[in-house]
Amino acid sequence: MIRFVSAFVSALVLVPAAVTSAPAEAQSTTPPAGTTSGKPSRSTAMAPAAALTASRLVPTAASSNLFEIESSQLALQRSHSPKIKDFAQHMVADHSLAASKMKLALSQANIPAPPDKLNANDQKIFDNLKTAQDAAFDKTYIEAQYNAHVEAVNLFKAYAQDGDNPRLKALAADLLPTLQGHLDQVSKLRSS
Repeated sequence: MIRFVSAFVSALVLVPAAVTSAPAEAQSTTPPAGTTSGKPSRSTAMAPAAALTASRLVPTAASSNLFEIESSQLALQRSHSPKIKDFAQHMVADHSLAASKMKLALSQANIPAPPDKLNANDQKIFDNLKTAQDAAFDKTYIEAQYNAHVEAVNLFKAYAQDGDNPRLKALAADLLPTLQGHLDQVSKLRSS
C-alpha cells in the first residue's frame, strides 16, 4: 500500500512539474500518447481531460507511480549502465517519497487509497520490459520512463490547474517540479 501510494504521490509531484517547467525541447519531442515503435505503450487514457476528478486522477497516478518504481527496481537489477542505474535509483527514491506524500494527501482528503497494483496497460508495458533482451533492455526502460513522465507531467499539470480536490491540486502542483526534473533527466538519457 505504501509503495503504491508513494508511486502515486511521485507521479503527482513529477507530472505537474514537468508540464510547467519543461523546456521547449522536451515539450516539442513529446510523442503522441500511446505511440512507441509498435510495442505496448502508455495508454491515451492518461491524457488530461478538460476537468479532472480525483476519482480519475488517483488510480491513474497511482499505477503510473508504481510502474515507475517497479520498472526502476528492475533496471537496478538488469542494466549494466551506471548512468541508467543512477537514474533508476533516483526514480525509486523520489517516487517512494511521492507515494508517502500522496498517502497523506489522500488521508487528509478522506479519499481511499487505490489498490497497490498496476493497471492493465502499465502491466503490459512492465511485462514487455521484463522480457526485453539484455541488449535492448536499457533502451526499452528509458523509452518507457520517458513516455510515463511525459504523461505524468501532462496529467499533473492539468490537475494542478483544473482538479476538483484542493488538497490533491496542491499536491499535484508540489510534485510537478520533481516530475519535470525526471522528464528532463530521462530526455537526456534518451538522446545520448
